[in-house]
Amino acid sequence: DHIVLAGGCAAIKGADVAVQDRTQVNVLIANPFQKMAMGSRVKQQHLATDAPALLIACGLAMRGVD
Repeated sequence: DHIVLAGGCAAIKGADVAVQDRTQVNVLIANPFQKMAMGSRVKQQHLATDAPALLIACGLAMRGVD
């Protein structure tokens, strides 16, 4: 079992550790870009920070894509 943090709150520094400590359940931060190829101009650190908040947008963009 695990908890996946998504949305803007997932970017709060230490939120994952706090939830994990409180619940004693492994916590992951959602990253919809984890297995996507990125262009060389993409700033990986900025994308990693914003990724949890972009989960719904990525899902909608991929809708209907196999």
